[in-house]
Amino acid sequence: MEHIAAFMLLVGCNADASVCQEIPVPVAAYEDQAECSRALSLQMRLSGTSDAKVYGACKAVDESVFEQSASVDWSISKGGQLLVTFDAEPQIVASR
Repeated sequence: MEHIAAFMLLVGCNADASVCQEIPVPVAAYEDQAECSRALSLQMRLSGTSDAKVYGACKAVDESVFEQSASVDWSISKGGQLLVTFDAEPQIVASR
């Protein structure tokens, strides 16, 4: 499967990364991974957060996922890397 879109996520944490929260970004979806990666460092600097540490990542996803419900799960690794998983939820259609 070819990845044709990317999702940006920023997370701000306290000094020891024990308390973290997502930081809103003006553009979360990008046409490709390279475009997202080019914008990442600028968005981290412009985040406006007062958090001691800011982590960022671009996650490649299939473009069709953006049209579905999905869950984004993230964690900070012991090495200080933001790990992101992006899973599409199965679509449930009710009918009579």
